[in-house]
Amino acid sequence: MASQSDEPAERAVPRRALFAAGVFGFGFSGLIDVLLLHHVLQWHHLVSGIYPMDTLDGLRINVLADGLFSIGMVVIAGVGAGLVWRAERRTATPLAFRPVAGAAVVGLGLFDLYDAVVDHMILGLHQPLSMGGMYNPHWIVVSVLIIGAGAYVYRTGIGETEDATEAPRP
Repeated sequence: MASQSDEPAERAVPRRALFAAGVFGFGFSGLIDVLLLHHVLQWHHLVSGIYPMDTLDGLRINVLADGLFSIGMVVIAGVGAGLVWRAERRTATPLAFRPVAGAAVVGLGLFDLYDAVVDHMILGLHQPLSMGGMYNPHWIVVSVLIIGAGAYVYRTGIGETEDATEAPRP
């Protein structure tokens, strides 16, 4: 399905491509979180708020949960990447990079916000750095800033898309 020239500039990048990029960003952020914070730095594990990390049985359950979570995040990021690829294949012109990248950064920030609010505060699955939740307000602010940065990249990319549709490059 080719993009139509009578659509407004905001539609120059199909919504499905923006959604797909957001899904990719969400999964990618979850994967970086579990690989870096859970596996490499071992600051916490996915269910360390429920199962202790200082017993062998507790550590086994935590590592298993981290592994299953890793698989889930690979699947989510892969689905997002596949949907971006599919959206790219359906357009007559290449997707504008900045709006798609901005949507991916928004998805990245949304995972971080979800993790802090749902996993840490509501469900109590784990607390980063064993700080008893003192880390959460700071990470919520950082997450909102990441979402804002993604929205900024998206909006400035839309401006470039408008310029590109009005005056084609020689």
